[in-house]
Parts: sequence; C-alpha cells; structure tokens
Amino acid sequence: MTATPWLSLLLGGVLSFQIPAAHAQLSGALLDQLQSALNNGDTTALADLVASAEEIGGSELENRYSELRRQFPDSQWTLEAGKDLADGRNTLEVRVIGNGSQDGRDFRLQASQTLAVRSDGRTLGSQEVLAEESIVRSGARDLAVSVLAPKTVLTGQRYDLDVLMDEPLKDATLAGGLTELTEADLLQEESPEIELGALNAGGIFKTIQAPYQPGRQAWAALLLHPEGTVSISRTVRVVNSL
Repeated sequence: MTATPWLSLLLGGVLSFQIPAAHAQLSGALLDQLQSALNNGDTTALADLVASAEEIGGSELENRYSELRRQFPDSQWTLEAGKDLADGRNTLEVRVIGNGSQDGRDFRLQASQTLAVRSDGRTLGSQEVLAEESIVRSGARDLAVSVLAPKTVLTGQRYDLDVLMDEPLKDATLAGGLTELTEADLLQEESPEIELGALNAGGIFKTIQAPYQPGRQAWAALLLHPEGTVSISRTVRVVNSL
C-alpha cells in the first residue's frame, strides 16, 4: 500500500457549479455536518452536503470514500475554515489520520489538504485543491521525514522537491525513488510503480520543471529503511501568476 492523493478524489476532486462570490459562506454548521458524515461513514449525508457529488455521480463519490474507509477503517477527519481569498472564496483545511492493514502489515495514514471553496452555507460547492500531501508509514516505528517543495509554482518554473530522513542514517541503508503521477494515475487510485535505488545522501533530491499549462503536478515517493517504510504523495499547484 503506497500513498496516493487520497483527498483530492473526495472533497477536492472536481470543479462543480459556481456559487457567486458575494454569497460564498462556509458556515461552522456545514463544517460540523461534513466532519460528522466523514467520521461516521455516512455516505448519504456526505453526498447531500457536497454539491459536486452530482457532477461526478453520487455513487462514485461514495465508492471513493468507501475505498478509503476500507483501507483505513478508523480514519478520523478534521475540517477547519481558513482565511478568505481575494477572489471571495473561502479556504478549507482538511486533515485525516487512519490505520489499516494489508497482507499482514500495518499502515498508518496522515494526509492534509487545503481547498479553495465556495458554499451557500448548506452545501459545499466548487472546490480547487491549493495544496495536498499524504504520507503512509509502516514498520517498527514512524520514521520522521520532511518534504521540501513549494505549494505553488509558475508555469515553466524550475523548482526543487526534496524528501529527507530527519534522523542521520548512521549504518542504515536507505533506498527509494520518486515518480510523477499522471491525471490517469490519480483517477485510477492505484499505487504507482516507483523505480528504487540506493539513497546514500539520506533522501531524494530532485529539480523539476513545471508544465507550461496551469494545473497541478503530483508526485509519489517511496523510502525503504530497515526500521520502516514511508510512502509520500505531494501535489504542487501550477499557475500563470502568483
């Protein structure tokens, strides 16, 4: 089991109908209802509260959410309103943690997402993913890692993406790799194939050129350490101007 952008295919997976900026209102009551539906596995309430469910199909939304719950049955969600944007949209901070098992191995999920959203106060309308990161750990202990990359870059810009072990390797051997995720990879929700190699410097260091069209770039990394495995996905937003 490796990390995929779990959240983008749920709350932030599509752009749906537009609610005028003047009427954007992300209410505390709506956030409480969304958080309760997510934490209680209430797919019917979730579909009712997310207006974009009609765009992608209510059953598809339920299937995606149910798959995440299947892999991480005790997943717990936290939703908080962030700062409003200059264009009138609200921001929504989403965090989820959970535990799962597969083939006799235990896995621990930690994911976060920042969304730009519109809302009429009763349902969540259009959403845009501003930032997202997912980390899945397994093994004897939770190895501490740092992912160093900008959240937003300009089209065509070169930027660095580094994935580092926070503790010195000492005598440990570290292996790993990094691969870009296509839109098809994201939609299929399948673990990507990552070519592994020795990481004698203690991490992954990559210089990347952003695409020349706005959108997003998603990356998946895998680190193999004698005391555990860390799988990471990171999404970088690509824009025409900052």
